[in-house]
Amino acid sequence: MDNRHTLPSFDPNVILRVIIAPNSAFSQIRDNELKYFGQSVGLLITSSILSAFVLLPFIMIPLSDVYFEGVDDVHLPTESSDMVLTAAIGFLKAIVSFLALYFIGKKLGGNTNWKKVFSVIFHTYVLVIPMMITLSVLVFLMWSSLAEINPSYLFSTDADEKQILSAIWPIPVYAILLAVFAIAFMAWIIVISVKAIKTVNAFETGKAFGLLILVMIISSVITVPFGI
Repeated sequence: MDNRHTLPSFDPNVILRVIIAPNSAFSQIRDNELKYFGQSVGLLITSSILSAFVLLPFIMIPLSDVYFEGVDDVHLPTESSDMVLTAAIGFLKAIVSFLALYFIGKKLGGNTNWKKVFSVIFHTYVLVIPMMITLSVLVFLMWSSLAEINPSYLFSTDADEKQILSAIWPIPVYAILLAVFAIAFMAWIIVISVKAIKTVNAFETGKAFGLLILVMIISSVITVPFGI
């Protein structure tokens, strides 16, 4: 018997198809779970690491304490250990989500092969990679723009209002872009995740969506003590 199709490999074509043709991509992954299992693990690890890069600007570009005068309980991620912790918690949350999705889905009549479910579900993390890169760049631009402003001038009574507006206008623009991109990516991820759950478990759309929402609630509750 020729088992070459089951050998683990890196397949950029199926990664691209998760974005442009998710239904057929997930079907291919489901039917060849041994081939794509290693790739799904790699996507999970990569996305967990990249999720921490959103914190990098806070470490690289420290702000003057003047910005936070009069503000109580300000906590910013200012150490590399914060990034490691964030990546670890992101990985933990993904595993918790998978376990909840697999066991609840199986109880509801879904797929009983955990490798098939794992391989399909963690290929949805393809979208997390561009999302985290985009958000990291926007956070860096916003934080660096704020750091370029002299805080002593910003809070001076002699400061010119027009000059202040000219200096700070990029910051709310980046903040708005952050919100827009974050919402757009999250909506896209939810749509793709529903398609993945439908494909691997042979569920209807409503059932797949309900399972996804339930899993999101469970993983959020379980990881609350860790700060996520």
